[in-house]
Amino acid sequence: MSEPHLRQVLGAAAIGAGLVLRDVDLPAVPSDVQARADAASWGLAGDIAPTIVVLVDGLGLKMLHERLGHAPVLRSWLSATRTGPGPGPAAVTCVPSTTAAALTTLGTGALPGATGMVGYCVLNPLLGRNLPAGAVPEPGQNLSLISWEGPAPDPRRWQDVPTIFERLEPGPAHDAREQGAPLAVTVGPARFAGSGLTCAGLRGAPHLGADRLEDRPALAVGALRRGTPLAYLYVGELDHIGHSHGWRSEQWLEQLERLDAAMAELERRAPADTRIILTADHGMVDTAPDCRIDISADPVLARDIVAVAGEPRFIQLHVPGSDPVLASEVAERWRSRLGERALWIGTRGEAAQLLGPVGRRAAGVLGDVLVAMSGAWVAVDPRIHSASAIAMVGVHGSLTRDETAIPLLLVRAGSR
Repeated sequence: MSEPHLRQVLGAAAIGAGLVLRDVDLPAVPSDVQARADAASWGLAGDIAPTIVVLVDGLGLKMLHERLGHAPVLRSWLSATRTGPGPGPAAVTCVPSTTAAALTTLGTGALPGATGMVGYCVLNPLLGRNLPAGAVPEPGQNLSLISWEGPAPDPRRWQDVPTIFERLEPGPAHDAREQGAPLAVTVGPARFAGSGLTCAGLRGAPHLGADRLEDRPALAVGALRRGTPLAYLYVGELDHIGHSHGWRSEQWLEQLERLDAAMAELERRAPADTRIILTADHGMVDTAPDCRIDISADPVLARDIVAVAGEPRFIQLHVPGSDPVLASEVAERWRSRLGERALWIGTRGEAAQLLGPVGRRAAGVLGDVLVAMSGAWVAVDPRIHSASAIAMVGVHGSLTRDETAIPLLLVRAGSR
């Protein structure tokens, strides 16, 4: 039996909360029938309960296993999940294993090939992909799918796959509209309300803002007590600290302990029998200066590259005119140069192997050559990446189990 996928989580959670998914004519997204099948196989169907989905940014399954001594609550949730009827405690995230792609996969149930959210940054859709020979990679070519700063298309229009939140309808067991409560809420830092990534991948539910992690459980629980059946709670502190200090650092452990305490508070305050589902968008590996490959400093790697996007663990290379023949030559050149430092190198035509079927949005921005790094290796380009981005200790985006295996923990408040 294959592991559960992040794309299944929110739809199954909605069904378990007594809601219905309005069907849309898109094969890329789960239908109500498919979501019900997932919920049934996970033991959620027929057992309606208020539900909180917790998304911990950057908490890979390996990371959790190796630091369980610092997280007694999560350790107990892991044990309860292992002996319970549902899925988990392991699941798998999308490729690339990065936040913009994964949160949109969670939010829509669609893979990055369908949503176009194929990396931390992509070639700006307003620019077009047919860059001329002689163009030099520079930051203005790219659009960050996290911040959406600068000239950018409307994220709601560009990423137009409907979200799970937009498709929610009340089920017969719980009509939240009659109580005047929304069917779902999102909880996270206040600045996320109306942000580009929220609009692209998680739109359709009111946002309750709390900048302190410790304040978020009360907001999620309060929404459930007012009649909202489904709450999504985001925790980004571990990812932030992991990038700057590495996930094996003391600073990361401090954030894990904060998370654990917040989850204890969430479980304690939630209405009896509330279902809590905790997962993550990706894991992380720690890199080092001697594992950084500078594209701009290597004439073999830099040849024929007119734009660089993606991220250092899953770099995307653009060639002049998006020429497929030239892209194949560049891919072969990179394979020969990197050897075992890369796990997979392919062209845009081969990207569906990793990203799922490549639709219109992804086809317009995806690199002509894609490079997934192995081990702790990263590929950086100082013409594109800032000094702080190049200096990051904790990184992710590639295909390793450390980055793609995520926790999927299910517990019931008041049941233990």
